[in-house]
Amino acid sequence: MKFLKIISLPILLITLTKCASYKLESTAPFNVVSTTSYSRVGGMPGSPGGTELKIVYTADTDITFDSIYYQNKKAKTRTFTENKEKVVSAIFYNSTAPKDIQMHNDVTKEYGNAAPDQNKEVPFTLKDDELVISYIEGTKTKYFKTGPVKKGKSIIMQ
Repeated sequence: MKFLKIISLPILLITLTKCASYKLESTAPFNVVSTTSYSRVGGMPGSPGGTELKIVYTADTDITFDSIYYQNKKAKTRTFTENKEKVVSAIFYNSTAPKDIQMHNDVTKEYGNAAPDQNKEVPFTLKDDELVISYIEGTKTKYFKTGPVKKGKSIIMQ
């Protein structure tokens, strides 16, 4: 019984620490002006489509954005200026290309097959038109939830 208590205490502490690290902020050092998603369609067979997310924002100071969580996916951000507005953007790819795998009765002949992609779980519960943006303030990563996301026109990649 004592051994069980010793083992369960560190596991409990790790679990609680992990949950606390994804606390959503009620305010952010930036103001979201608009959020729009654009469906991206590949021009070549096998090219990945996906969704491009653009967030127009205002801020008095420079913000270091890290990632955006949207529709159970995570993508790294990039920031730029468009029409004199500050924009943070992320692209969520949908790969439709089939993956070749070698199947054989002799398992040694299956050597070289890639492991299946592990769908990394998003640590937030979001509606389809909500997103969470992570940003770095000092040495801490903080998370801010915003929405709704407007649907923009499709982008056809050529």
